[in-house]
Amino acid sequence: MADEKLVNMIRNTFSLYGLVISRKLSVSLAKEFLNIEENEREIWLTQIAEQVLSQDLNDTHVTIENLQLAIQEYIKPNTLKNAETVLNVIDVFDVPRIKYDLSKKKFVLESITPDLYAEAQYKSTIFKDRFELLWYRTLRHELFIPPMLGERKENWIELIPIEYLLSESKEGNVYVMGLLSQLVEGQYYLEDTGGSIKDGLIMECSIVIANGDFHDGVLYVKNLGFPPAESSNNARVDFGNANAFGGQSEFSLKLSEKLKTYEESNKDGMIVFVSEMWLDDKTVLRKFKTMLEGYSEYPPIAFVLCGHFLSFPAKSSSGQKLVEGLKNLADIIMQYPDIKRDSKFIFVPAINDIGSPKILPRLPLPNNLTEDFRNNIPGAIFATNPCRIQYCTKEIVVLRGDILTKMCRNTLHFPFQGNIYDHYAKSIICQSHLTPLSLPMLPIYWKYNHSLQIYPTPDLIVTADRFEAYETVYSNCHVINPGSFSKNDHSFKVYVPALNLIEHCAIPKDIDV
Repeated sequence: MADEKLVNMIRNTFSLYGLVISRKLSVSLAKEFLNIEENEREIWLTQIAEQVLSQDLNDTHVTIENLQLAIQEYIKPNTLKNAETVLNVIDVFDVPRIKYDLSKKKFVLESITPDLYAEAQYKSTIFKDRFELLWYRTLRHELFIPPMLGERKENWIELIPIEYLLSESKEGNVYVMGLLSQLVEGQYYLEDTGGSIKDGLIMECSIVIANGDFHDGVLYVKNLGFPPAESSNNARVDFGNANAFGGQSEFSLKLSEKLKTYEESNKDGMIVFVSEMWLDDKTVLRKFKTMLEGYSEYPPIAFVLCGHFLSFPAKSSSGQKLVEGLKNLADIIMQYPDIKRDSKFIFVPAINDIGSPKILPRLPLPNNLTEDFRNNIPGAIFATNPCRIQYCTKEIVVLRGDILTKMCRNTLHFPFQGNIYDHYAKSIICQSHLTPLSLPMLPIYWKYNHSLQIYPTPDLIVTADRFEAYETVYSNCHVINPGSFSKNDHSFKVYVPALNLIEHCAIPKDIDV
């Protein structure tokens, strides 16, 4: 029989935390406490009540499930919950849409009903959604927050909506934000959701902030720049502990202390990124075998292999060649049991790989072609392009597409100073979008524009491009290109999550096996 004094102490302690526990549960808990030294019971009880309070409770009444979870958390604080995945590869067709809610005055998450071939109305909202995300993101930047009543604020910039600029016949020096578009051939306009004004330069379909003199419906631009980037921490304030990145967990795993502890304990853990992994090329497979040999004693967390997976354009024989290439790759992996057991193999198809239209986001390689490989290699994951990877608290976005090349080709004003990949990193992060291009330059599924957004900014963006290998950092986000494994001296990139470190590697020519 439970001690009545102990039962009352339990009920009173929970009451102090604003919680209501039934007598039946109090008696059950008191019986468990009889096995604990009397001088330690109060400490246990306080910790369990705090654990219950930290749970997402619907009301103040404590359930048996709440108690069981609280006791488990207290006894084994480093045990991961089911949704706290160490490694999770996220299908971008399942990521939530981020939208600004005017009534709540903050960004919110929305689920999307799957539909690849959506109605035409979704095409018209692509650039509207991009603009609104950047508009409301910019308005809360320190430079653009208006002064409070009675406050004097220097260096404040007032962004004027184009609709207001036109309707009020305002003239003189102004700052406006809009989408650069060529409404008339050879004449560029700056558009927002309410109107458009003529502009003079730079990159079509980028959203920019223009400063200049406005006269007679024409903006004579003095300065043109991107909306300022927003730090990842600031962007996450609106979402609280909600998961904006995607995946199984309802809560943001970036905030998980247990995953952070796990991540920091695995200081040697690494993720290898390889691009242009030609599975029909004997030299590529031989070099990859050399790579596995080097990692055989310390298997990486994952190998992220990006397409193209064949050395020739898609044709009638592509399916059979891909199956043969995957079989040869599986035979190589099975020679290294530790790697086969411990490492994941994540395949990200290029836009020209077999099995899907040349539209982003791209579906994974077809199941019927990859079935044998998945049966032989338990760590195989065939992902979308782009895909998202969550490793502990790190958020990674992988895109296989020649986006830098396309942006250079279509830029109205090419920057001649600095590294081009630094400009590229700034462009996609300030635009909060992986492919800030027009639809003719790069088709996307209208309803899945949000899956190409990178907001909040992740920890690492991998843009596997035909461009030479590079790495740079902008707004605390690493942006890397592993380079072409098949063409650029069999180079690849390695990411060490615990240290947030990037390493450039290559297979030397003189150690072929």
